[in-house]
Amino acid sequence: MTHIEQIYRQQVVKIYNRIPLTGLPERDPRLNDIPLDKIFIKLTLESKVSALALESKVSALALEDSKASALALKSKASALEDEDFLRHQWEREQLAERSPEPIALASALQKYPRLLITGAPGSGKTTLLRWLAVIFANQQQAEPDRLGAYFTEAAIPIVIELRRFYPRFKELIDDPATFDLAEVITSYVGKDKQFEGVSEQWMSETLAHKPCLLLIDGLDEIATQNVRQRFLEALAAFVQNQTFAKVRCLLTTRPHGFRDVSLSAQFQRTEIQAFTVDEVAEFIRHWYETAYEFDYQDEAHALISAIQANQRVTEIAQNPLLCTIIAIIYRNNRVLPNRRVELYFKCCEALLDTWERNKLIKESGLIGGFDWQTKLELLMPVAYWFHEHHEQLAMPEEAVVKQLAHALERLRKKSGLASSNKPIEQEARDFIKAIRDRSGLLQGRGDGTLEFTHRTFQEYLAARHIAALPDPIYIDRVMAHLHQAWWREVHLLVIGHLGSCGGGDAEKAERLLLTILNVYKAPSRWLLPPTNQWLFLLNLGKWLPRFQWQKRLAWHLMREFELAAQGYADCAISAKTRTLTTTFSQFAEQRVSKWINNPFYEAQLSFLLTILKQQALPRETVIAIFIKALQDQDKYVRRVAAESLGQLGETSPKVIDALLLVLQNKKMWMRSAAAKSLGQLGKTSSKVIDALLLALQDEEWYVRRAAASSLGQLGETSPKVIDALLLALQNQDGYIRYTVASSLGQLG
Repeated sequence: MTHIEQIYRQQVVKIYNRIPLTGLPERDPRLNDIPLDKIFIKLTLESKVSALALESKVSALALEDSKASALALKSKASALEDEDFLRHQWEREQLAERSPEPIALASALQKYPRLLITGAPGSGKTTLLRWLAVIFANQQQAEPDRLGAYFTEAAIPIVIELRRFYPRFKELIDDPATFDLAEVITSYVGKDKQFEGVSEQWMSETLAHKPCLLLIDGLDEIATQNVRQRFLEALAAFVQNQTFAKVRCLLTTRPHGFRDVSLSAQFQRTEIQAFTVDEVAEFIRHWYETAYEFDYQDEAHALISAIQANQRVTEIAQNPLLCTIIAIIYRNNRVLPNRRVELYFKCCEALLDTWERNKLIKESGLIGGFDWQTKLELLMPVAYWFHEHHEQLAMPEEAVVKQLAHALERLRKKSGLASSNKPIEQEARDFIKAIRDRSGLLQGRGDGTLEFTHRTFQEYLAARHIAALPDPIYIDRVMAHLHQAWWREVHLLVIGHLGSCGGGDAEKAERLLLTILNVYKAPSRWLLPPTNQWLFLLNLGKWLPRFQWQKRLAWHLMREFELAAQGYADCAISAKTRTLTTTFSQFAEQRVSKWINNPFYEAQLSFLLTILKQQALPRETVIAIFIKALQDQDKYVRRVAAESLGQLGETSPKVIDALLLVLQNKKMWMRSAAAKSLGQLGKTSSKVIDALLLALQDEEWYVRRAAASSLGQLGETSPKVIDALLLALQNQDGYIRYTVASSLGQLG
């Protein structure tokens, strides 16, 4: 190892081997020097079918039978009884069923040299990359409790935080040429003051000739879509260049940062899985042991019990960042908020209230001795201003001071507060300094700029600013950025905050949700086939087939529904009014009524049903539509209805009985759909098990396969189920044996 490489590795460890607790409400000095590699718990990923697999494999399998469905509904319906179609359908289902496959981090790194890791805010993406950087820099990656013996190669970690790349991205907006990513990386490290003594030449030679691990964090931090796409094109060119064949590459992003852009098919997409109940308990025990040693183990057990006793808190704690905040807040004041917005509020309260209680600061007379709520109110417009300038995540400190001064002046006029004896800009400057140095909500970057420590706090405070605006201005602010991924989390927090407050705020939440849901007053009209002239104009002079245009529009309509549904789910009961419930129900009813008859919208219908299930939205009218459709004259509609009942996850006796009746249908594809849905519902009973065991002996292989799969999903391990599956394992059909073996594996 050369001297330069040794310096570089030491600096990587020094920079990244710390838990960034700045910005969290913790004041215990024992937490200042906790090494990341001592407390990190390895995350589990979920492997998705790669873009290449979906494009090539599924397209090839569906080529023949999709032609019919693109021309006429009857053709699709008649294809349901065709043997080739069923074989193709089975293979497509295998791809779909394999797509959400849990995979250990080490296995993913070993299997995929190009890895895209998606995850929700606070899911641990950045922490994961930091941990990888540290263990590779220390050459500890091959240890059994790290990644394992496969990783003996001494790869050099290179961390690229995309939020630091703003100056380069600004140049990209005006420069049409694709930039050289290797050159950017070389320059980035070579000019970084933290890596003094590491030359650009050394980094260039390292990239070209040595094994490296390129860790790129935060694709979603590039807020502008076209710049994000330009970066991905440069990344694709980099990984395809044989000069850099020894470079492994990991890229992280929030899910919505990956929407509407395309990435090289060489990247395998994975998603960070939420903590399980056991992992939450392990995380908290690990946190207390590492942070407080053994002083508070009884408290750790009490916190675990409190979390497990509250379903809402259990769901929140599945996120590593939120779980950390819960642990710290509980340590400080034994409070367990049960909504995200309440959790962020308690975090800000703890940060600013701790500052307020500090005697030295209190005696300084800083900004007139305002209480912590007033300080929070001052930061709200500043956070909104930050978020508006999405192309520049860090802002010059003097510009931040001016924004704070304006906010302070407006607050004084509004509240009638007396001015202090300081110039207002000096008062604002002192305030910013205290926020940066003591509360931790803002941090300096060493170049005269400031940024929010966690983007989550910026989004929360920006949302609070919007929510505080009068009607209809707050609605206008949301609608202005409704379709922009950069604002999505802010919009969810606006709805969540208003919906948690009651009274007038709950009414504001209702009005906002109704506006989002009714953004297109007449969706039926929008879904009618457009004329050729309109197609030409709408697609900027390019011809696009009608069905493709309709599908794009259908997805567009669904994005508003998804946003509104997630916001609604985070509202308090008082905000879930009858009007809102009825509107959600009507929205779903309208689309189901149209899409159930049209093969073009199978994917959109499936997406809608997933939202209804995940967000626990009203489903009674939709279920009634599907149960009625089981008697429809059109065989395609009957099949979709049977499959949809399973996807909705409704386990009422009415649904179970309807599916059991369909399981006796003369048409084999109806029996197959019913068998599949009974497995998806996950509710076992002797009546359901007996019906599936009977279906396991069906004369049609497609029905037998569905029954075998469902028996595995239901987890029934009684002797009669095991014996029946073992007998089916001797079936001559390879498709049946494959499915039966998978089910036996699920049953253990």
